[in-house]
Amino acid sequence: MKRYIYYFIGLNLIAAAVVLNIRYNLGVAAFSSVMYSISEIYGISLGTASIICYLLFVLIQCILSKKITLAYLLEVPLSFAFGVLTDLYDLFVPEIECGSALRMILFILTMFVTAMGVYLCVVTDVVLTPTDGIVKTISEVFSFPFSAVKNVFDISLVAASVALCLANHTKLYGIGVGTVLTALFIGRIIKLYERYLPIRLAGKKEKNGGQTEGES
Repeated sequence: MKRYIYYFIGLNLIAAAVVLNIRYNLGVAAFSSVMYSISEIYGISLGTASIICYLLFVLIQCILSKKITLAYLLEVPLSFAFGVLTDLYDLFVPEIECGSALRMILFILTMFVTAMGVYLCVVTDVVLTPTDGIVKTISEVFSFPFSAVKNVFDISLVAASVALCLANHTKLYGIGVGTVLTALFIGRIIKLYERYLPIRLAGKKEKNGGQTEGES
């Protein structure tokens, strides 16, 4: 039961952090850049855009691995659940009016919230979010290190976001200094949690010598 409680907390932390990053107007996290761009360009909710992207990631996993596994199938309801959570936080989190310095401090603090959410979701080993799931699949299919694939994938999402905005002749939605900061430091913050806040769960096996898969 503790595993699922931690997992639920982790999902909520990630969803809340995604919305908070938008409110700071300093650039969204790399993993949510495409979702945010789609939401702004096509006038749909952030949660709906997340669901669309996540389902696409699940489909790509099936195509790359040439199989449909239970792990992939479980990512489908997770995609909808995360989309609903994101829309809920988007509805209730107010606009944040403050100076640039304070917004930057709050953004940095929120990176720790994001990292904690990812850490809890991965360490509980319940169901990977599709963004981590597709990285894991690419890593396994092409025998590349997970961390290397993660970095390239995050950069690819930012590039895709920029391409979408340019193709639709809009401003670069969600791309800013915060996008760079999250790409550089989220994984390192997760490593701090691994080292100084280890979580031991019954039946949970260590992976890759204790390395969290969400590391950038």
